[in-house]
Amino acid sequence: MEYKGDTISAISTPIGIGGISVLRISGEHSIPVVEEIFHSSKKLSKIKSHQAAFGRICDNDQLIDEVLVTVFLAPHSYTGEDVVEISCHGSTFVTNQILEMLLRHTRLADPGEFTQRAFLNDKIGLTQAEAVGDILTAKTKISHLAAMQQFEGSLRKRIEKLLQKTTEYRTLLELEIDFTEQGLEQLDKEQLGGQLTELRQELEKLVETGTEGLILKEGLKVSLVGAPNVGKSSIFNAFLQTERAIVTPHPGTTRDYLEEAINLQGYLIRFFDTAGIRETSDDIEKIGIARSYEIIRDSHRILFIIDGKENENEYAKLLEFTSESRIIKVLNKSDLFPKGKLDDFRTKGYLICSVTDTSGLQELKEKLIEDILISREELQSGILTNTRQIAAVKKAVESTQKAIESLQNDLGYEFTAFDLKEASTALEEIIGKVTTDDILNQIFENFCIGK
Repeated sequence: MEYKGDTISAISTPIGIGGISVLRISGEHSIPVVEEIFHSSKKLSKIKSHQAAFGRICDNDQLIDEVLVTVFLAPHSYTGEDVVEISCHGSTFVTNQILEMLLRHTRLADPGEFTQRAFLNDKIGLTQAEAVGDILTAKTKISHLAAMQQFEGSLRKRIEKLLQKTTEYRTLLELEIDFTEQGLEQLDKEQLGGQLTELRQELEKLVETGTEGLILKEGLKVSLVGAPNVGKSSIFNAFLQTERAIVTPHPGTTRDYLEEAINLQGYLIRFFDTAGIRETSDDIEKIGIARSYEIIRDSHRILFIIDGKENENEYAKLLEFTSESRIIKVLNKSDLFPKGKLDDFRTKGYLICSVTDTSGLQELKEKLIEDILISREELQSGILTNTRQIAAVKKAVESTQKAIESLQNDLGYEFTAFDLKEASTALEEIIGKVTTDDILNQIFENFCIGK
């Protein structure tokens, strides 16, 4: 990506009324630009890096605000350039007035451009830049911990170790190609084949972390599915401990899906109360049911809820567009059944609960997250957290498998070395050794302007 190098400015704090607002300026002319509007006993160009000066922002002779200005000199700043931060009173009007004055001599920063410059100036790696975005959007303790571990370099270090191995094997192959031309054989093919297999397995294990990483970042999607009036909305409300969903004794009350999220043991759980799976002549309900199908397809877990009648046809319908492994069968209203009948449902794989007496609800919550529990040690080892990273590692897996096959089939060491080079390139894309404008734009476009 072409580095523009001009001076940019933006508001870094949310717009609104608060104690302070912060404006950030970065670039070669950031200090002179601020000096034109900032009046203090200390000239900004004379103070040391990471020091602040108190003074006034004035537009000609009109006082705008009393502010605190902090200077960060290149290369010891967030972007690697000269950076100035202005802390003013948290007034929307005041903040915008100062920004307007700055924009007379600077350009408004693009979304994520400060972090983008930090990457382009080698202040942070690409996975760390992505982690900055994850930190800003973290909604739970564990998602924040995962983002911080990535920002500290856990994933980058894991990728670099894999790259080191790949480079080592490529070097062996290149040397062997030279030896072969001289009529010498040095390479132990069986040993290298085993090493490549181990490398592929490590890559596959890394790919598997992507599922957990996406859930940590975006939340576990849980759909509540079942016939009308089995108590989906009641369970929905019991999880949320609120009356967000409308509950009535009449079938078909939920005509569209409802979505809410909770923090469950540090994990973000997104619940979708769907319109149910059924045939209907009501045009509005048809739209709601169609949307429900889309939600269910994208869900990590589906709670198939019954209140006594097993609804085999609806369960079969559900299996048409989701796998049985994602379904948790739930018997609701257990307080209305004798113990013997409940035991029959347990034998059939149903989890028993009742919204009325709250029995079984805690067990249901634990069942939802039992497969996504992740330890601090796993986070520290480095996990994938977005589709870009997952796609790149999958490509590395495919290329490594091709290298194994070319070695086994005696296609020539040149082919094996080429396949490993493809694997290396895919891994290098993750940490930013190889990048394209499209990749960078995709990463930074969802950042806020002031970051």
